[in-house]
Amino acid sequence: MTMPAVRRLDTGLAIAERADDHAASDSAAALVLLHGFGRYHGHLLDLWPRTGIDWSVVAVRAAFRMGPSVYRWFAYEDRPDGTVAIAREEEQRSRYALIAYLDQRHRDEPDRPLFLFGHSQGGMMALSIALLRPDLIHGCAVINGRILPETLALLPNRPDLARLPVFVGHGISDATITIDRGRNARDALESMGARLTYREYRGGHDVTPDMAADVMAWLRTTLEAS
Repeated sequence: MTMPAVRRLDTGLAIAERADDHAASDSAAALVLLHGFGRYHGHLLDLWPRTGIDWSVVAVRAAFRMGPSVYRWFAYEDRPDGTVAIAREEEQRSRYALIAYLDQRHRDEPDRPLFLFGHSQGGMMALSIALLRPDLIHGCAVINGRILPETLALLPNRPDLARLPVFVGHGISDATITIDRGRNARDALESMGARLTYREYRGGHDVTPDMAADVMAWLRTTLEAS
């Protein structure tokens, strides 16, 4: 098995790409994978097939190291009242670094459609990009994520996401990010006009093979329709 090559960026992010995940065409789509809290770049990359796909796949590793092979986009704390306090400076640094990476790719490869696939905290980052910089991506898929209230507070106006395809999937037994937060994300995205595909799954917080398969099918259908 070919191990992914990892390239560290000045922003602290690291990019992992398997040698056999390069798309043949410069205009073929690229999928950018964003891992969850306490995970690493291989978490989603290992789920992705090596054959039968016609787009490139890269995994982004967050900048904040928690231990051997575990990283976070930002720290957080669950409050007794059920709300979540996030480390806003870390979230901002991660968001700016991710935007810088996507913006550079957008300028280097203007004909290549870019899609995001994020799990958990990586899904929060993907949704923040979708809301704040939808011009950088052609769509995003999120499993067991939520929209950060801090992101909504940064919006000067409610965005018009009519052109943006979005896939949101959530495990109904997810105890980490509960299903009501997935449904809140669904409702918010629908109100913003996103081309939304929403699905609920039997299961908890992990990305299951059927979730990954649905994301792949959604991506194929989205590309065929574009």
